[in-house]
Amino acid sequence: MNNLHTILLSPHHRLLVISACTAKKACSDLDRDSQLTVEDLDNPAKRKAGEKRLANYRLPAAEMYTGDGHKFVRQAVRALRERGYSVSHFILSAGYGLLNEADIIVPYNVTFSGAPKPWIRERGQRLKLQSRLIEVAKGHDEAILILGREYLEAIGLPLQAEALPRTLAYVAPSFTRRLGKGIETITVGETERRAIRAYSSSAKEKRFQIDVHSALRS
Repeated sequence: MNNLHTILLSPHHRLLVISACTAKKACSDLDRDSQLTVEDLDNPAKRKAGEKRLANYRLPAAEMYTGDGHKFVRQAVRALRERGYSVSHFILSAGYGLLNEADIIVPYNVTFSGAPKPWIRERGQRLKLQSRLIEVAKGHDEAILILGREYLEAIGLPLQAEALPRTLAYVAPSFTRRLGKGIETITVGETERRAIRAYSSSAKEKRFQIDVHSALRS
């Protein structure tokens, strides 16, 4: 029985799931240069004008992202809810910050993936990701993080386990010691990726989906 199985023993607990945004979005007919930039999002006037210009593309965050990783997480969240679990799903966006699945957003072209570490950390501080995570986690009994290296860097490591509910993170093996004491982990490296036949960009999310279905079956 792995850590996720023990977290899911009680469907009466409030569960928080946090995953990453994806570059692939529900706007295939929209050129990336037409999407909002960091400068647009950080300037209230430009942001308002940009969101008005892209009003026809407005969607809840849960529907905006269409990458495989996001789909795996959404399928797992849906399966949990169908079995009576109380699940809050938040999405970590390099553009908007920590989004509730129901938050309405427009397409933007900003990502942590492949960005320089100094920029990632500065961006995370600007978006107040660590304090936002702590705020969002209040009222939940457990939290599950399914995030890549850059997204964890953006939150700020080590995580403050004492300020969070019981927290389980799906991470690369090299990050287990960096998360901080008190944070439980499920590692997903090359061996695990090959075993579940997943692309590296969505291996953690696919492993989470597989683990959820396995836990529900048992």
